[in-house]
Amino acid sequence: MATPLSALSLIAWLALAGAAPGGSSMSIGAGPGGQVRSDMSERPGPLLALAPARGGKAKAPAPEPAPAPAPPAYGPEQARADIELVLTGRGQDYLQARARLEQHPTVAAPLVTARMTATPAPTAVEQRRLLALLGGIARPEDVPLFADAMRRDVAAAAKQSQEQGIELPAAEPWRQILRAQGPAAAPALTGLVGEKSFSEELRGLLLADLVAVTPADKLPELVALVGLGAPSLRAALRQAIARRAHASADERAQLVRVVDAAIEAREPARLPGLVLLRAAIGGSDDGVFTQRAAALAEDAAAEFAARVAALRVLVARRSDPAAQTVLARLAEQHLPADKRVELRSEILGSLALAGLEPGPAAAVVDRLQLTGADAPRVAVAAFSVATLPADGAWLDASQRHAWPEVRAAALARVDGPCSPGILRRLRDGTSTSGNTFETDATVAREVIAALGRCGGPDAFAALQAVVVDANQNVDRRAEAARQLVDRHGSAGADVVAAVLRSTDDLAVALRLVRALQRWPDDKAPPSDGVRQALCAASKRQELATIAQRAVRGLFPDLDDPCAGN
Repeated sequence: MATPLSALSLIAWLALAGAAPGGSSMSIGAGPGGQVRSDMSERPGPLLALAPARGGKAKAPAPEPAPAPAPPAYGPEQARADIELVLTGRGQDYLQARARLEQHPTVAAPLVTARMTATPAPTAVEQRRLLALLGGIARPEDVPLFADAMRRDVAAAAKQSQEQGIELPAAEPWRQILRAQGPAAAPALTGLVGEKSFSEELRGLLLADLVAVTPADKLPELVALVGLGAPSLRAALRQAIARRAHASADERAQLVRVVDAAIEAREPARLPGLVLLRAAIGGSDDGVFTQRAAALAEDAAAEFAARVAALRVLVARRSDPAAQTVLARLAEQHLPADKRVELRSEILGSLALAGLEPGPAAAVVDRLQLTGADAPRVAVAAFSVATLPADGAWLDASQRHAWPEVRAAALARVDGPCSPGILRRLRDGTSTSGNTFETDATVAREVIAALGRCGGPDAFAALQAVVVDANQNVDRRAEAARQLVDRHGSAGADVVAAVLRSTDDLAVALRLVRALQRWPDDKAPPSDGVRQALCAASKRQELATIAQRAVRGLFPDLDDPCAGN
């Protein structure tokens, strides 16, 4: 018979087992009454890990999880379903379907084009969605479809309305899609620029798009077009090339070389446009080109249009002393009385005068008596820079000039405080009949605007007389009302409000409300009389909307400005 282990041996063995790493721990001590007490933790020891499981067999290790099956390849069936979602879906479903189609262009693109020609044919809305999807897929072979879609939408918009500019919103989505195609869109854009059924405004925008997507090595081909075509398209091309040049230093240097070479060829039809383009891409600090422009401006053998273009460059660079020297020389050469009778001298001389600094320009005007010139360009340029005496005699003479633009240019020089002579002449200019009646509407408005700049009680009275006079033209009464509100504050606004309350003329009332809306936001609200006049106007059906908007804008602190009216 086996000898049983003694209690002491068993305790020692258990103590050794508890000391092992990860094993149980035991503390031994005497308990009450002297008995042995032990405390064991609940941590499993290494022997427990080696012990067989219940039933006598070891537990088998858990099998490793099987790899997840690969998602099925994106195929035609899924693409067709996504196309239908693009046509009918909204929100997240639409966006997710479109994203999947754009991520798989090889599968999606043929199915999209097939859907466009399927029976039944897609509606106009569905067709636009399909074309927009093709734009995101960006296949070069689809670009002509976008150009054709633009033609259709622009034609439909023009047929629906003859309103000017109606083509632009219709073309804009397709312009965005075409620009996103990059250089692949250049041939299609070239065809659209030449579309004679498009307005010149739209063709100019398309021309700018064409310049933006043209590869750098093809830019010389665009320079070859400078100076050709309609004036508005010539200007649009120059501006677009200049923007492209200033976006890249390398392309700018390339374009400078190409344009310089084209200028050297001196093709008469293209030279003016090339000169203006060279100035735009070179910058005002390009002294070398300033000298070239100066030489061309003074070259009597050069084409007249090229000399005008060169002069415009010098005027734009008037801060350059070299430009001032040439401008002064040209003004002295072309503006004497015996020279300015010739149209070319009139144009060259007036351009040069407009570019001179104020001091030298005023001296030329005084020496050559240019404010009295019969040539309108010369006289207009002279009045813009002349030193004018305060007695107002010059204003009397100017208002007898045959050309209205000269009369308007002289009136633009009136500024307050005004002498009695100038005030008298301006009051005479507001006459509705007689020798001083101004037949030109633009000049008549300039007379009233000049009265506004004069300021003071006499000018106030003259403006009041215009706005209350039912025999005055509505445009002149409206200008007088604007000057009263702008220049004479609350007193002026009260006059306008009183006329608003008394007039039955809808056209006049509408213009008076608009004049009151000019009250500055940074000032305290106008008088209560203005509020009452606007509230009364808001009860007239034709004026209700604009009058209500005006009274709320002028009295923002009142919850209901017309309460009780």
